Amino acid sequence: MQHRRVTRRGKTVIAIAGVAAGVLALLGVIEYALNGSNSAAQPNVTATTTTSNVVETPDGALETTEPSADVKVQTGSFKQQRGMLTIEVTRVEAANGRVKLFVTATNASQARMTLPVVGIAVLDDLNRTYAASSSKWDGPVTQGTTASGTVILDEKLGTGVNSLTLTFSSISGQFAPTGAAITVTGIPLPK
Repeated sequence: MQHRRVTRRGKTVIAIAGVAAGVLALLGVIEYALNGSNSAAQPNVTATTTTSNVVETPDGALETTEPSADVKVQTGSFKQQRGMLTIEVTRVEAANGRVKLFVTATNASQARMTLPVVGIAVLDDLNRTYAASSSKWDGPVTQGTTASGTVILDEKLGTGVNSLTLTFSSISGQFAPTGAAITVTGIPLPK
């Protein structure tokens, strides 16, 4: 019986091939997760629209500018996940061009992330940008938790707008998404 002696160079080649195969398998899993039907990157839309003539809303933001406004509501799940951070818009309220988005941020990492109000921007489908400095949003999201708040646009929407894009930029933290930003697209406005 003849034995072959495995050299150090042969062991290195085998190790490199094993690592390459592992990386390819991991990339396949990531691609499946991002393109799969159950992915957080895909919007899970179960939208309903209701209209009510209400003087008071949950936190009073819309009625202070338009006391007798017809508040229209769009509910659903519009979300995006980047790394260990998921942003989800669950409700949109609109009254006379004023818009409020109900947002949750889930931090699945082992370190705190900060999503500052100054980093919030909203873009409409006609490419107009809106600031949201009057939002009720607490910046820090501690590890392993979910934070909720409202993003309130500083200006009224222009006419002809059908959907919005919400971006949180300037995100900080050890496990913040690459590019320090996350964007949720295709948020429909109530009709």
